[in-house]
Amino acid sequence: MKHILSYSLILLISIVAAVTIDKDLVIRSANPIKNKTWENWNGEIRISPNAIFEPSTLEDLVDIIKVKKHPIYGWTVTAEAGISLSDLDETLRNHDPPLTLDSEILYNTVRVSGVVAVGAHGDKTNSGIMSDQLCSMKIVTSFGEVCEFSEEINKFEFNAAKVNLGLFGIIYSLTFRVQPMYNLRMTDIFIPANEWLNNPYNIKNLLESSDGISIAYWPFNGFNLSDPNPLDSNRDRVGIKNWIRTDEPVNFTQQQLEQLHETQKHDVFQQYKLISSNLQNPDAIPNITATLFGSFGNSSTVFQAPDAIHFVASEESAKFDFVEIGFKIDPDFSNVAAEFSYVIQTIYEFARKGKFPLNYVADFRIIKSTEALLSFTFNQDPEILYCLMDFVSVSGTPYYEEFTQLLAQRPHWGKRWEFIPKVESYLSDVLSNQIKQFEKVRAKYDPYKIFFDNKSLQNIFSRALDS
Repeated sequence: MKHILSYSLILLISIVAAVTIDKDLVIRSANPIKNKTWENWNGEIRISPNAIFEPSTLEDLVDIIKVKKHPIYGWTVTAEAGISLSDLDETLRNHDPPLTLDSEILYNTVRVSGVVAVGAHGDKTNSGIMSDQLCSMKIVTSFGEVCEFSEEINKFEFNAAKVNLGLFGIIYSLTFRVQPMYNLRMTDIFIPANEWLNNPYNIKNLLESSDGISIAYWPFNGFNLSDPNPLDSNRDRVGIKNWIRTDEPVNFTQQQLEQLHETQKHDVFQQYKLISSNLQNPDAIPNITATLFGSFGNSSTVFQAPDAIHFVASEESAKFDFVEIGFKIDPDFSNVAAEFSYVIQTIYEFARKGKFPLNYVADFRIIKSTEALLSFTFNQDPEILYCLMDFVSVSGTPYYEEFTQLLAQRPHWGKRWEFIPKVESYLSDVLSNQIKQFEKVRAKYDPYKIFFDNKSLQNIFSRALDS
């Protein structure tokens, strides 16, 4: 997904400078740069721009992140495309009054344009994908024009633009609804996996009493080398995380929080090093993952909202593979419990063959549907819930692709999916109606397909449009 994901890394000022800009937009002084490469989250995609503008002071950030009161939406923030979520969070936190986005993705090092373009999401159920917090966005099209998309201007076109995969042009800026800063209590408990997943209403009841939930499973976390049956899934636990809004004060000072993040980054890198150094020694993986992840304890902590949302600091030198799938939830949540139980069962089936394709974590979140046409949570009923499951292993793990192919349903655009057999024909079929609607808007703003250079998307669209 080279074309899609490269825009999530940095705003390419040298490209934007070649187009016509209206009076409200600014082309900044871009410093020439050589021998500098940015990578995506697993190191597979790299870009090397000729020039770059990087904010170096708070004044620079204030200049490219605009906060104001909107007559309809209340507080809003407009961020230029290359801004990272961490810079956006910090600007909002320092505003008077302090403000925050309602939901964001886990890692705060990514850029706002990338998370919007691919329909990325966080953990808060009612917030949907991050694009659903948009009021408007501006895109530089192939005509060299800056076009604004919003619900007021044209709702249909806005729902196409909200998850555009880079096919409309280059995103210049994004305006999000924000709200006064608030606190979240984040609670983690660890329960035997079979006990909890055997009753789907455990998931339903937790969701109804929380602002958001995340259920995580670390493979073989109950492994016991001294037991006659060391690989026994009945000893494994799941981690149950939920967030609840609270008026209680936070438990960490800013300095303590910074220290916590440094510790987290160190721990993640050490975990990565230990697992990656044993990829050719697969029999060691269960003992390693049990040692790393088997002793987690219960906790409950109050954070400011962005700190609770980004509850793990991003360590970019640790490279992981991600596959994520999404599916509509049955009213009784039975398909969620069944699918996650199947994931654990499949991990053990692979292990019995001497294969250990998942060595970090599998988890799921639940969010509401969206009207964004190309989102994998698209549904015209706003109350429909979707389950989103992630499968994370150290990059280069043997049998990872074989394992995730068995689980793949509707994949997340922003993560790995092109290796899945017959995925293009599958997506053409399930997205056929949405692609036909999306194409009406895409063709209007890029009729000569200047930005339509991704082969996988070309194949998916071609099949859908010919059907």
